[in-house]
This record gives sequence, C-alpha cells and structure tokens, in this order.
Amino acid sequence: MRHLAAALLLAATAAPQPPAPSDRAAATAILERLAGAWTGSGTILGQASTVEMQWTPVLDGRFVRLTFTSHIGPAPKTQHFEGHAYYDVRPDGRVRATWFDSSGLTRPIDATVDASSLVAAWGTPETELGETTYRLVSDHALEVVDRVRGKDGTWRTFGRSTLSRTLPPR
Repeated sequence: MRHLAAALLLAATAAPQPPAPSDRAAATAILERLAGAWTGSGTILGQASTVEMQWTPVLDGRFVRLTFTSHIGPAPKTQHFEGHAYYDVRPDGRVRATWFDSSGLTRPIDATVDASSLVAAWGTPETELGETTYRLVSDHALEVVDRVRGKDGTWRTFGRSTLSRTLPPR
C-alpha cells in the first residue's frame, strides 16, 4: 500500500499541472507596468535581431493587446516576424490570451505573474509548447526570453532580447 501511495504521489507531481490562478490585482498591475512601447535588440534563432513591442489596453480596456515585431538577421536577408496577442485577466485571477502571428499560427496562452514578470505558456501538446518570459528589470528596461520544449521534453532558449521603453503608456 505504501508503494502505491508513493507511486501515486510521484505521478501527481510529475504530471503537468495547469498554472495556478494569479492574484487578480497582481496580474492587472504587471500588465499596467508593461503598457507602452518598447524597442531593443537581442538574438532570435541564433541571429542578431531588433525587436519592437507595444502593450496597449484595447476594446474599452477589456483586453491588453501585445504587438510584437522582430527583424532577424543581417540585410538583405533580414526575416520579418510579427505577432499579436490579446491578454485578459479573468475574474478568478487567471491570465489568458490568444496569439496570432505572421507565420499563420494561432496559439492559446495561459500566463502567470509575479511582481516583475509575466510568463506566457503557449501552444498545445499537439502543436508545440513554449513559454515567453517578459521580465521588467525597471520601469524602463525589459528582458524577453523565449523557450520551446523539444520532442524529448528538454527546454531550449531560442530568443533573448533586452528592450527599453520608448513611449509611456497611453
């Protein structure tokens, strides 16, 4: 019986768990702190990149829209990538969003927050699983780290950028 209980406990802790609801006030606060325009540079898919992003309250303040644009690699072979996400803080504190991008993908997002970060877990097991962490270093500096989960279950960082606020929130 002890072995069965231990096996069940191990299985429960090893199984993927849905993110716990964030505190609604904390979730709203981090989205308010992210609001505005940001630009910077980094590395995406092993190549130098420039990144622009804007976090904007939309639809009568019901959602926060993230607009993300990157230019990856040197000219004249620079690759352009664009994505939009619509974030919603649910009454129970859960932060959900849907991502749409220029490669034609649509992905669900289930995010968690703390005082200085929003971690957006995106994708599905049938497509691809990843996460993007938006960490406010200060009110004027933002680090963005993108990771994807490989078929073998290991996580690989494929993007890392440092951005500066260029426009305050509207």
